[in-house]
Amino acid sequence: MEADVVVVGYGGAGAVSAITAHDNDADTVILEKMADGGGNTRVCGGMILIPRSKGFADYLNTLSYKTTDHEIIDTFVEEAMKHTEWFKEMGATLESPAGIDFEYTFPKFSRRASFPHVKGSDEMDKVNVVGEVGTAPSLRLWQFLSSNVEKRGIRVETGTPAKELLTNDNGEVIGVIAIKDGKDVSIKAKKGVILTCGGYENNPQLKWDYLAAKPVRFAGNPGNTGDGIRMVQKIGGDLWHMTSLSCAIGFQPPEYEAAFVVMFPNEGFIYVDKQGKRFVGESRIEIHEFGRKFSEFDTDRVEFPYNPCYAIFDDETRRRAPLTSSLSGCYRGKYKWSPDNSAEVDKGWIIKGKNIVGLAKQISVDAAVLENTIKQYNEYCDCGKDEEFGRPLEDLRALEPPYYAIKLEPTLLNTQGGPRRDKEAKVIDTEGNPIPRLYSAGELGSIWGYLYQGANNISECVVFGRIAGKNAANNKPWSNNTGAYNG
Repeated sequence: MEADVVVVGYGGAGAVSAITAHDNDADTVILEKMADGGGNTRVCGGMILIPRSKGFADYLNTLSYKTTDHEIIDTFVEEAMKHTEWFKEMGATLESPAGIDFEYTFPKFSRRASFPHVKGSDEMDKVNVVGEVGTAPSLRLWQFLSSNVEKRGIRVETGTPAKELLTNDNGEVIGVIAIKDGKDVSIKAKKGVILTCGGYENNPQLKWDYLAAKPVRFAGNPGNTGDGIRMVQKIGGDLWHMTSLSCAIGFQPPEYEAAFVVMFPNEGFIYVDKQGKRFVGESRIEIHEFGRKFSEFDTDRVEFPYNPCYAIFDDETRRRAPLTSSLSGCYRGKYKWSPDNSAEVDKGWIIKGKNIVGLAKQISVDAAVLENTIKQYNEYCDCGKDEEFGRPLEDLRALEPPYYAIKLEPTLLNTQGGPRRDKEAKVIDTEGNPIPRLYSAGELGSIWGYLYQGANNISECVVFGRIAGKNAANNKPWSNNTGAYNG
């Protein structure tokens, strides 16, 4: 097999890269590891961030904490400001979200900046692709992207994981070795290779090596096992942002491969640690930054005191809405969480106790400690002030029996680390030089290196997918005068 441009990974970044390469007159093929495309794009919240001005780069530069060159962030902002025009040209309309992605949980986080106290945070909008009412925003986005791939006749080889990059004597990347029907196949890339094969959320070893919190579950695409990271390392590529992540909180059933992200209403619940004590202002923690709290380590006990933890809630909260959104996550369409959480109580996923003592016994925490924790929290609710963690007044509601608990652990939405890239989407080697004809886009080597602004991963897929696709397509075909060898 051969093509001008070979795209490895068929999620949002892969789709945009392939569309752009094709539209720049490059014959393009996509290699996808899984049986179906979509990656994390298909199962995320589906929101796309669009800056209102170039000044938004200052906000993002503050969040990056000097882990990403300012010129890369400037490029992102300039290109992201063109999203509305690009989506319109491709046949989609964008609209501000109505909150359906977080219809019952933390609604204030669904539309605003993740860190509203940082200067420049208001210079942005979040939008969704307009589509059929009741369809998840992420699915509407994926349907739009995949339909554009299909109508262009771009070849998509599913069930074809890439395992190695091919280079020539000049160090140019000239193709890919992949596995098809159990056999190695070589795919020639006459102009370039674009890696868009996601992060390492489902690679236990990489997570243990690079992430501070241990263990960490995942909720997205099971195919994200860090394949692109290993391929780039073998040909001398540099890595960056390997400790950065977008991390929520979730529940891992023993019979399932991935976790369910758990999101509570703003009031009517608390989080307690292994001792039965509260440890955070529950509604104040940014929904993508749970990993930071769970990474705190107790050197006296030699353990992570908050991992796992338990959410304690009452019957009003239990009946109000499902604890996980039906609109995102890898189980969408495969498991439907019950509207009042009753089925999950019957399964034993959610533990019920008639009183605090009974609940404490079931979750193996000290009953006296848990009893005092709930008593103190209820007193804060009665007086209208959380003296301990500063939880806002509007998020305080006393808990009444019967009580419920669910075991929670840090749960990855995605990792950000991988091959270092420059503003032209070129992959950089350990000497600081671009690896010829190799590009990347999306969360594989994401530009977000410290604090994560929600909806920026999808926006980045589109920005660097366009940049990588255009630059790869505009290369001249490599010469056959040099022999190829396995990188």
